[in-house]
Amino acid sequence: MTSLSNKPLFNQFLSSLLFFHLLLIILHFVSSSTASVSSLSFPFAHSNSKGKIVEETKEAMALLNWKTSLHNKSQSLLSSWVGTTPCNWVEINCDHSGSVTHLNLSSYGLRGTLHNLNFQSFPNLLSLNLSYNSLSGIINSNISHLSKLSLLDLSANQFIGRIPFEIGKLTSLHVIDLSVNRMTGFIPQDLGTLNSLSKLDLSSNNLMGVIPASLGNLSNLTTLYLHMNQLSGFIPQELGMLSSLTNLALSTNNLTGVIPASLGNLSNLTTLYLYMNQLSGSIPQELGMLSSLTILALSTNNLTGVIPASLGNLSNLTILYLYDNQLFGSIPQELGMLSSLTELELSTNNLTGVIPASLGNLSSLATLYLHTNQLSGFIPQEFGIVSSLSDLKLSFYNFIARIRSSETSYWTSFAGTFGYAAPEHAYTMEVSEKCDVYSFGVVTLEVIMGKHPGDLISSFLSSSFTSSSHDVLLEDVLDQRLALPTRQIAEKVVLVAKIALACLHTNPQSRPTMQHVYQKLSNWKSPFTKPLGTITLRELIDL
Repeated sequence: MTSLSNKPLFNQFLSSLLFFHLLLIILHFVSSSTASVSSLSFPFAHSNSKGKIVEETKEAMALLNWKTSLHNKSQSLLSSWVGTTPCNWVEINCDHSGSVTHLNLSSYGLRGTLHNLNFQSFPNLLSLNLSYNSLSGIINSNISHLSKLSLLDLSANQFIGRIPFEIGKLTSLHVIDLSVNRMTGFIPQDLGTLNSLSKLDLSSNNLMGVIPASLGNLSNLTTLYLHMNQLSGFIPQELGMLSSLTNLALSTNNLTGVIPASLGNLSNLTTLYLYMNQLSGSIPQELGMLSSLTILALSTNNLTGVIPASLGNLSNLTILYLYDNQLFGSIPQELGMLSSLTELELSTNNLTGVIPASLGNLSSLATLYLHTNQLSGFIPQEFGIVSSLSDLKLSFYNFIARIRSSETSYWTSFAGTFGYAAPEHAYTMEVSEKCDVYSFGVVTLEVIMGKHPGDLISSFLSSSFTSSSHDVLLEDVLDQRLALPTRQIAEKVVLVAKIALACLHTNPQSRPTMQHVYQKLSNWKSPFTKPLGTITLRELIDL
């Protein structure tokens, strides 16, 4: 009876046990499914952490490998470069994922090469600045792997070889600065594909060949520096398409041909340096359209023709250098409209005619060089109102012309300006060889003193030439930046100083002739045998 009466309870127990096991199976299935969904929905919770570590390790290994290839002293400068997390190292920045984005080691005194720096290990690098170090060797072509690079600055090092054309693949670049190195070869035309580029500086290298016309495609370029190389050929007219350009420097090269009129389209241009080339032809009048221009330097070329009157439209111009060319014709009176001009140099040309009175309107002018031309007529009396004019070179012997002024103050000012012109100019208005002798004396003293001898000349003119005020030791007026000369060099310095002082005599007839100066310099015989430290200027003057 008992077994039969408990049978329903037993069956109920089995049912409950089965249900409990089934519930456990369901809960396990649900939990497993949830975990799977979680891993599918949020993979970074596990895999990203692992990927971050892998990325850091790869970049750290590449940097440490490069570090060990550097000079020992350079390695000590990078003492913080240890471990596998470069984000904590000096001069390195990373993004939120821990990948290196900035490597800026400018002016660190690094010595070595880039051979062991694997650029392929830095997929997220934005800035690479290794400027002002002593790195050498070539620039690796695998630099093309830095696909996100925005700034590349390797300037002021000792890199050699060609500019890798592979740089043209770095389409994110905004700045390329490879200046002040020893790079050779041509400028890659591939650089013309870098549409985001705003600055390209390849100056102070040994680059040769032509300027690629493809550079005219760089519509966002603001600065183009190619000066101090060995570039040849013509200036591409395509450069006139660089509508954003503000600074253009092509000076100190071997460029030939004419200045393209298309440069007049560069309405934002502020500086234009084309000096020290072999450019020919005339100065394009279109340059007068460069309303933003502040510096125009076309000196030391083979330019011919007249100075365009249109240059008078450059109201913001502060410096105008046209010297050492073959320009002819008269000086345009329109240059007197350049109210901001501080320096005007037109010397060593074939300019004729009179000096425009309008130049007297240039109240900001501090330097005016017109020497070595064929100018004629009078010096305009309007020059008397250019009160800031501290450096005036007109070279009377080329046309040290007559002064015409109704203002006594101007005569006094000219006579009291101890520049390079002989003092008798202001009074006698006579030109002679002895005026050139005086100028030679000034320049000679300037060389050995390291500065213009204005104060010394002033004392000569304000007292007797043999006054006791000249009891100054010669060694005290020599260039103090240099070591005092000894032995034979000291003897030559004494001779040069004696000749220079004789050339500065207030009485023109007491000055030596240039023939006499030449003979004295040819003999190199010192007037004294006594030590340099005991010789005074008065003793040299008495001789």
